Amino acid sequence: MSEILSQDEVDALLRGVSKGEVETETDQPGKGSRVTPYDFTRHEKKICGRLPMLDTINRKFSQLFRNTFSGMLQKAANMRVVSTDIVKFDEFQRSLPVPSSLHIFRMESLRGQGVIAIESKLVFAVVDAIFGGTGSWETKITGRDFSAIEIRMAKKVVLGALEDLEKVWNPVHAVSTNYVRAEVDPRFAAIASPTDTVLATLFEIELGNISGSITICLPYTVIEPVIPKLKTQFQSEKTVDQAWVRRLRTKLLQTEVEMVAELGIADITPRRLFEFEPGDTIMLGSDITDPLSMKVEGIPKFKGFPSVSRGAKAIRVTEIVEREGQIHAG
Repeated sequence: MSEILSQDEVDALLRGVSKGEVETETDQPGKGSRVTPYDFTRHEKKICGRLPMLDTINRKFSQLFRNTFSGMLQKAANMRVVSTDIVKFDEFQRSLPVPSSLHIFRMESLRGQGVIAIESKLVFAVVDAIFGGTGSWETKITGRDFSAIEIRMAKKVVLGALEDLEKVWNPVHAVSTNYVRAEVDPRFAAIASPTDTVLATLFEIELGNISGSITICLPYTVIEPVIPKLKTQFQSEKTVDQAWVRRLRTKLLQTEVEMVAELGIADITPRRLFEFEPGDTIMLGSDITDPLSMKVEGIPKFKGFPSVSRGAKAIRVTEIVEREGQIHAG
C-alpha cells in the first residue's frame, strides 16, 4: 500500500477537517496537563548555589576590600555580600538612579567590560571622611550632581577595588583589571545590549552610621568562558597550613634518593646471557665520547662525563635534562 496520498485523498481529508468530520490535535494543553510555559530568554536569578567558586570570589573580595577601604579612610568599615543576581542589562540600568557613580572597567584575558556602581550616599560619606569629617554626614542626594572632587575620590575607591578584584580572581583565572572611564548616567554605561544577561553582585558597606552599597556588574558573556572553573570548589594555597608545607619541604629536601650513572644499554637474548663467561665483552651501543646518562630514581635528570675527584671515581655534570626531547647545556 502506498504511503503517499493521492490528490483526491488530500482533497477529501481537507473537506473532512473543515466540516469537523475528522478529529485533529490542538496545540492547547488538555485538561489535567502539566505543561507550563517557559521563557528561554530568562535565566534563574539566583546563581550562588550553582557557581560555588563565584561565591568564594565574592566573599574573599568583601574581606579584602573591607581592609583596603578602611585603610583608605582611616576608619573601620564593615562589608558583606548581599546577593548575586542574574538579570537583563536594561533591568539593571533601570534600577540605577540619575546621577549614579558608575565606573567601567576591563578584566583582560576575559572579553568585554564590567561596571562598578557606588551608591551616592556612600560617595558623599567617603569624601566627608577623607577630608577629615566623621563619615556620617548625610546630605540631600536627589537631583544633585557629583562634584569633580567627589568623582575623583570615587575613582580612587574603585581603583582599590579593582586591585583587590584582580587578587581574588587570579587563583581561579588570571586577569588584569583596567579602569576605563566614569559615567553618571546609566544610559552611557552601556557595557552590554539591553537584552543581554548580566551578573550583578551587591555588597553592603557600613561606615559609622552610614550604610551604602557597591554593585559589581559583569555581562554573562564575560565570565562564560570560565564557567567550568566557577562551578568547582575553591582550593587555594592560602588555605593550606603553611607550617605543614614548610615541614614537608624540609623532610623532602633531606630524603635520600638513588642516583645512577648509566654507562650504556645492550639488548641480548636469554641464550646469549647464559653463554657469558669471564672475559667476554658486552657492546653497550654508545661511543666512548658520548656523555653518560644520570638517572635519579630511574628518571633521566642529567648528563655528564666520567672523572676523578680526590682519588675517587666521579662524574662531571655537563647537561640538565629538563624534559624528554629538551636538554639544557651547562
